[in-house]
Amino acid sequence: MVRVMVVDDSPLVRKIATDILESDPGVSVVATASNGEFALRKLEREKPDVITMDIEMPGMGGIATIREIMVNQPTPIVVLSAHARKGAELTFQALDTGACDFVPKPTYSLSGGITDIAKELIEKVKNASKIRVKKLEKAREPEAQESEDEDKYKRKVPRFIGSSGHYDLIAIGTSTGGPVALRNVLCRLPKDFPAGIVVVQHMPPVFTRAFADRLDSLGSISVKEAEDQDVIIAGRALIAPGDFHMTVTRFKTDPKVLLNKREQVSGHRPSVDVLMNSVAREYGERAIGIIMTGMGHDGAAGIKEMRTCGGHIIAQDMESSVIFGMNGEVVKRGNADEVVHVDSIAERIMKHVCGKKSY
Repeated sequence: MVRVMVVDDSPLVRKIATDILESDPGVSVVATASNGEFALRKLEREKPDVITMDIEMPGMGGIATIREIMVNQPTPIVVLSAHARKGAELTFQALDTGACDFVPKPTYSLSGGITDIAKELIEKVKNASKIRVKKLEKAREPEAQESEDEDKYKRKVPRFIGSSGHYDLIAIGTSTGGPVALRNVLCRLPKDFPAGIVVVQHMPPVFTRAFADRLDSLGSISVKEAEDQDVIIAGRALIAPGDFHMTVTRFKTDPKVLLNKREQVSGHRPSVDVLMNSVAREYGERAIGIIMTGMGHDGAAGIKEMRTCGGHIIAQDMESSVIFGMNGEVVKRGNADEVVHVDSIAERIMKHVCGKKSY
């Protein structure tokens, strides 16, 4: 039985979320709270396995509450996020602070729309109960945390000279835990990185654009939400937009990405499998495939195809993953050439793409 605390300033949302969660026989809502102060008091007493958290609340809001929880009593948190630009930005702050996943609230009438996310909410809460959350050493304001992290990543950009000339494209797939992991990797790459990058991160529309803009502002390389026919260029990462598959092509054309809305693959759109299969077909041994933290098995088949076609495969290790699912499946099937900590992925990319290290 997964024991849940629901935190939201709306009594209606608390009631609907409770009814949705308790419709699953494996979930029990043991407490509700209208803001952060009440949540912290009930956390100590009830010790829930998972917390659903609204971000914008009177009094102690969601970001401050998440920070306090992660410092004093680390607990998996699924954010209920407003489906708008401001809500997306706050959601990424929440993930950076320690939340493990999020579910976007409907854009229309909450009372009539929240039931549409019932399946996703139950699934993500149950998945969150399996996540190992890490304790924060100390509480820091979001602005200070972001500034410190940005400096940390830029200080740790690996220095390499020359070019191996062997790899033209880096393809990355990730899901749960991916926003923080991708920030770790992409913000460690230098502005003059000599290969193109394509990314599938399981994420709904609106959020992918906000996420790409956020990464673009933090790192040295250019990052943007992909548009159909975008050209793949060195030193730029293209992130598949929510609800679109993304493929690559370079047949009789400059290398570019194509978007489509065909059926879900491996339960997702965008799908990592769709991207990796196209990379295998178009780039073969001239591509590096990276599979990172995420629930499920999306990417396992595509990564196998990449490796069969000569691509080099890097998998994020269990220790640094929020969920050792997608990457764990690749490792289990024996299709990873390297299994490394997330902090080392950028350096491994640079070693393979740029060759000799400069000291």
